[in-house]
Amino acid sequence: MGNRVLTQEQKEALLAQALATPEGRVEIGQTMLEPFKKGRDYRSIGRKIMAVDILPTAAPMWYDKDPQFSAVTMAQNGAAPYEVLRGERVELEPFAIVTWVKVPALEVAVRRFPILDRAQEKGRIEMAKEEDRRIFAAIEYAAKSASGHNTVASSSSGLTRNTLADLFLQVEQYNAPVVNVIMHPNQYRDIRCWGRDELDPVTQYELLRTGYVGDLWNARIRTSFLVTAGDVYVVAEPQYFGVISVRVDLNVWEAPDPQLIEYGWLFFEYIGVAAIIVVGCAKAEITGQVS
Repeated sequence: MGNRVLTQEQKEALLAQALATPEGRVEIGQTMLEPFKKGRDYRSIGRKIMAVDILPTAAPMWYDKDPQFSAVTMAQNGAAPYEVLRGERVELEPFAIVTWVKVPALEVAVRRFPILDRAQEKGRIEMAKEEDRRIFAAIEYAAKSASGHNTVASSSSGLTRNTLADLFLQVEQYNAPVVNVIMHPNQYRDIRCWGRDELDPVTQYELLRTGYVGDLWNARIRTSFLVTAGDVYVVAEPQYFGVISVRVDLNVWEAPDPQLIEYGWLFFEYIGVAAIIVVGCAKAEITGQVS
């Protein structure tokens, strides 16, 4: 029908015609596959929780901290985070995050959606996942250590108002306002049971794009499947908590494999992650559900 705009009745007739044959159903499935995949893509939230510092060339990767509080920084090569107890300065150890994406050249000819664009998007998603894993590990370690300042709250009755209020207090007692609440989607179910009068939800589009689901007590609730189910974290403003120090931001190099007839791209970044003030976060461990 060329570029002519179809009416709703014509669209429904074409859809019914396509659904009537196996070939038509395959064509519809291929067309719908890509949008559904995009809807399930992971969206990074780590850089919304910590301050992002893009370093100029040769700049040192160190930051001053309050000497009365400890700091937690990620180690190199995936080693466990470690706590810095003394001194007024924290020096970060940068680490590389790398992924290599490959696409067989013959696949390009049989896919109905732009597979090369999709492959590069998936590479960025995997980088975002790994970056968030490192950030969540630093938050977990900081919330559990906190050098005796904060305690890990717990609740066997689901995520209740009182539990979350106690969690807020652990951070706000240091005059650091809580601006982010991080949890697995399982725990967001409990908040839904509180009622809509307490939660200001955002649109479904915003949820799919950013993991930001609503506001509660002037803090943003963010969900991620990378957070362990049952764990809930509250985090202060980035300047009162931590930093992502970026030596080399996300780069993409073409890296094809001629022998296997594959397109390829190398994604990499070189960053450091640290919770400069550990009392800027607190953790609750939740079991059960709010009834």
